[in-house]
Amino acid sequence: MSVVSVDEYESRLRERVGEGEYERHKELVRLLARNLAIEDVLWEEIIEHIKNIELRSILLKQRNQIVKDIHTEFRALNIEIPTIVEKKTESFMNFLGDLSDDENSEERNDGTEESDIRQE
Repeated sequence: MSVVSVDEYESRLRERVGEGEYERHKELVRLLARNLAIEDVLWEEIIEHIKNIELRSILLKQRNQIVKDIHTEFRALNIEIPTIVEKKTESFMNFLGDLSDDENSEERNDGTEESDIRQE
């Protein structure tokens, strides 16, 4: 996954809102571009530290706040929120669910093997 720079996000947003709106809301566009780039960096950090539950939780809280800000900024600019943020969240939650299912099946298998040994 590549992290998009603030300048790249700003350029995309500038095209999306048009020159007139960009000139009127330049600071908001820059803030939104910055927050989108931060959200990318947070995802990289979350993925890198996926097994560290405490750090992952802290990063997820930070990411959730940034996403709230992103949604507010998109609404303020009166443009539709891209679904990429929601897709990342959904994919991540599915991934965590898969991890949980794997851990539970391993625990069930361990328990089954132990009970099989006791029965013999």
